[in-house]
Amino acid sequence: MTRPADRARRTGPRQLSVAVTPRYRLMWGLNRAVMRTLFDMRVSGLHHWPEPPFQVVSNHHNGFDPLLVLSVVPVEPRITWFGPREADFSRGFKNRVMAFFGGVIPYNPEKTTLTSAVRAVRRVYEAGGVLGIFAEGLIGFRETELLAFEEGAAAFAVAAGVPVVPCAIVGSTDLWFRKRIEIRFGAAIGTDDVRGRAARAALEARIRDGVAELLPEREPRIPRRRPLGFLTDILNGADDIARRAGER
Repeated sequence: MTRPADRARRTGPRQLSVAVTPRYRLMWGLNRAVMRTLFDMRVSGLHHWPEPPFQVVSNHHNGFDPLLVLSVVPVEPRITWFGPREADFSRGFKNRVMAFFGGVIPYNPEKTTLTSAVRAVRRVYEAGGVLGIFAEGLIGFRETELLAFEEGAAAFAVAAGVPVVPCAIVGSTDLWFRKRIEIRFGAAIGTDDVRGRAARAALEARIRDGVAELLPEREPRIPRRRPLGFLTDILNGADDIARRAGER
C-alpha cells in the first residue's frame, strides 16, 4: 500500500518547495559555477524583469536549458519550472538530484493530476516567485525557428493576472566546452485585461512573437573542433536524441 507521503514525493507538486531556502541557494551557487565554467554565458534584458510574481516563457533546445537560465539570473526571485515529464522522482540520478533541490513542477497526464499541478503553480505565485515554461513542449533543433507552442502557454499567467516575460535561449542546440550561450529576455507583457478565448489566443500570439523577436537571424556555424562535444546530449532524453538524428 502506497503511503500519501510517498505518493507526494514521487509526483512532486503537492510537496513543492517554492521558497529561497539554504538548499536552493546551494543549488543555485553550484549550478552557476558549473555552467559558467563549462560555457561562455551571456545575458541581456534582465532590466525587463517586473516585480515578482511573473512568468517566463522560453524556447527550448536542450535538457541543459533550465540550468543555463538559472546560471545568469539572480537567486531571488526563485524560478520554478513547469512541465518535466518525469513524474517519478524516486528513480534515476537526474531525477533524484532534481527532487533534492526542488524547483520543478512535473506534469504527466498519466501520473500527475492537473489539480495538484495548478495548486503548485498557485503556490509559486503566492510566494512571489517566477514560473518558467518551455512553451514548445518538445526540444527544437533550429536556433532561428520556434516549434508550435502548446495550447495554454499563457493560461497560468492569465488566471493569476501576472505579466509574462519572453525569453530566448540562443546557442544550446549543440554544446561544447566554452560554447557561447546567450539568454535574452524581452519586455514584459501584461495579462490584466485578458478576458475570453479570443483575447487569450491574441495574448499567446504576442508571447510567441515576443520570443521570436529575440531569436538570431541566421543558424550558427558548427566548427569541426568541439571539445567535450558529448555535452550536447548528456541531459537530453532518448526520444530527443533519436529525433535529432532523424532530422539531421
